[in-house]
Amino acid sequence: MKDPLFGNKVAAAVLTALLLIFGLPQLTAAIFGGGHHGAGGELHLAYGGELDLDTGAAPAAEEPKADLGALLAEASAAGGERRAALCKSCHTFEEGGANGTGPNLWNVVGRPLASVSGYNYTGALKDAGGAWTYERLDLYLKNSQEYIPGTAMVQRFAKDGQRADLLAYLSTLSSDPVPFPEPAMMESAGEEMHGEAQAEGEAH
Repeated sequence: MKDPLFGNKVAAAVLTALLLIFGLPQLTAAIFGGGHHGAGGELHLAYGGELDLDTGAAPAAEEPKADLGALLAEASAAGGERRAALCKSCHTFEEGGANGTGPNLWNVVGRPLASVSGYNYTGALKDAGGAWTYERLDLYLKNSQEYIPGTAMVQRFAKDGQRADLLAYLSTLSSDPVPFPEPAMMESAGEEMHGEAQAEGEAH
């Protein structure tokens, strides 16, 4: 006996299949917050959770660290002097200058931390120890509070080139300036040449 509802059942099956094919992706997107992927295949769910999906994408490469020697080789001391105008409300720059809100900065490159006579340094700066190298000054100017937590100075120069200009200017505040560090490429080339010369000497 022929099923009188056979045609209706076929139509229902076809409709169900179409709904699954075209409707399931939309349903999934609604459940999982629209399907927006973050870096590295991370899917953020609509309710604040996170689902890590292995998409095979390579992790984001870390930004290469700036070569301070190379930056200083191209830096402008005149540009740094202009930028240092911001600092003159707290510091003096000439030899023998008085301390202000901050200590006098003459001969700052290479001198021990917290060593200017008559200036009342914070305990954080006194405890830091060591000397003000270009590398340490660079980190201090980048974010003083992050580099030495508790220091009284609150200053940030985020751009590498700006800090290099400032360091180039600070280097001029001395009768015997501290040489800039060599650019990394020159150091590598020098080490390679030294190694070749040493190998040649051992061969004879």
